[in-house]
Amino acid sequence: MWDFLVNALSHAAVHVVILMLFAWYFFSHRKDPYMPSSRVGVIRFAVLAVVFIYLLLSWSSGIRPALAQAAVFGMFLMNLYFLSMVILSRLERPYRQAIGVYCQGSESQEHLDDIWHAGKRFHYCRFFIQSLLSGASPLRQLHEIAAGRIRDDIQHALGSQAGQFISLSGVLSNLNSKLEQDDTLPKDFKDLMHKEIQQFGQHAWIETHVNEYLRTAIENPENIHNPDWARMWDKAQQRK
Repeated sequence: MWDFLVNALSHAAVHVVILMLFAWYFFSHRKDPYMPSSRVGVIRFAVLAVVFIYLLLSWSSGIRPALAQAAVFGMFLMNLYFLSMVILSRLERPYRQAIGVYCQGSESQEHLDDIWHAGKRFHYCRFFIQSLLSGASPLRQLHEIAAGRIRDDIQHALGSQAGQFISLSGVLSNLNSKLEQDDTLPKDFKDLMHKEIQQFGQHAWIETHVNEYLRTAIENPENIHNPDWARMWDKAQQRK
C-alpha cells in the first residue's frame, strides 16, 4: 500500500489531478463566510498555480531525471500546502458556526465551551509550526495563542452585531438584570424600579432618540463630543 502511494505521487499527472480537485474546492468556497482565515484567495492561488505550471513544464521538457524528480517533489509540496489549507477550513467551519450561534443570543456556558473546543483545534493546527519555532514551550505557546485569538474573534463578531443589543431595549434589559442580581436592594424597591424601567421603555420618542444617541456614540463619537464637529471639520479642510 505504501509503495503504491509513493509510486502514484511520483507521477506529475497525479499531482495535476490533485491540484484540479483543490482548485475546485477553493473556488467553490471562495465566498464562504465560515472560512475567513483558511480561504485561499484567487491571487494567491493564481501565483501558486503559475509556479506549479513552471514545475510541470520543467518536468516535461526532458531534463535530467534528478531535476525531473525535484520538479515532481515541488508539485508534491504545493499540493501538501493546499491539503493543509483544506484541513484548516474543515476545522474552521464549526468554530465560526459556534461563534455565530453564541452571538445570536445563545449566551450559555455550553455554547462558550463549544467555541473553545472548536477554536482550540483550529488555532492549534493553524499555529503548530509557529509554536515549534517560538523557542518557548509549544503547548503553552499554542494555548496562549488560542486563548487570545478566540477572545478577539468573539469580540469582533459581537462588534459587527453591536446594533442588535446596544439599544434602549438592551440597556433596559441590562438594568433589569442588574436589579435581579443585587441582593442588597429591598424587594419593594426592585418592584418599583422594574415598573419605572418598563414605563420608561414604552415611550417611542425616548426609544428613538436613545437609539440614535447610542448609534452615534459607536459610529461617530466625535459628534457626541461636539455636535458642530462635521461643520467645523469641513471648514478646517478648506483652509490652506
